[in-house]
Amino acid sequence: MKIFVTGASSYVGKYVILNFLSKGHNVLSTSRTSPKINQTNHKWIKHDLSKKPIDLKKFEPDIIIHLAGLAWMNRPSEGYIRSNILVTSNLVKSFKNKKVKSFFYFSSRDIYGEFKGSTLKENSIIDNPSIYGLSKLIAEKIILDKFPAIILRLPSIIGLGTHGWINSVVYKLKKNKEITLSNYKFNNFMHASELPNIVFKLSKSKIKSDIFLVACSNIVQSKDVVKSLKNYLNSSSNIKVNKNKNSSYIISSKKLNHYYKTIKVEDVLKIFSIELKNGKMFIK
Repeated sequence: MKIFVTGASSYVGKYVILNFLSKGHNVLSTSRTSPKINQTNHKWIKHDLSKKPIDLKKFEPDIIIHLAGLAWMNRPSEGYIRSNILVTSNLVKSFKNKKVKSFFYFSSRDIYGEFKGSTLKENSIIDNPSIYGLSKLIAEKIILDKFPAIILRLPSIIGLGTHGWINSVVYKLKKNKEITLSNYKFNNFMHASELPNIVFKLSKSKIKSDIFLVACSNIVQSKDVVKSLKNYLNSSSNIKVNKNKNSSYIISSKKLNHYYKTIKVEDVLKIFSIELKNGKMFIK
């Protein structure tokens, strides 16, 4: 298959590209900086989609995977507008006169904002999202206004290059520092190597346009996540659990499970720990 990927130089982009290449697919990718992937069935185009559409000439992909955008929280609003909204708008314009066979957008569970329930579902109410979440929601609408697309509302994505809570936990474990956390039900992440498999499975289904939440297939306690990482990394960190109850929720991936069942929390942690030790991305 011929696959077009935006956001090629991001860590998620590299996982997606390398996993598709390992299965013999041809990948054309774009980003502002090089992903440094030198393989015969991969071509990279240097381009800034926030400034203008990209000319793909006669290239007509079987699958478009749009994952370019600003994902870090607490950045200036202008960055989210430029990276998530303008980039998406120009990408859509790039395919104005082309046949779009299968389009995937990597969105975020953050579009739901201040969710107060216990289990997040695709039809959960959207309540006061951050500027980041709002920019991803607007990007979804820009795409769906023009052509059918499959939207993946993603949790934290684990892999070499990840950021957020897991990254801070790993840093402390490596330094053997004490970790203080609240204990709650948890399944709110996935491993980056699963994304190409999800895309492939859904592209082979009859679905042309839909929205899916993604998360691990089982539920554990957050303290067990830290304990597992501590064990895998041979850390001597002391783990202290707060007695204060922390508001949290789990993510239902029941809808996605009809087509693809994600791996368990324990498997994500095991794969990630091996990656941390070897310094190499896991390619399925």
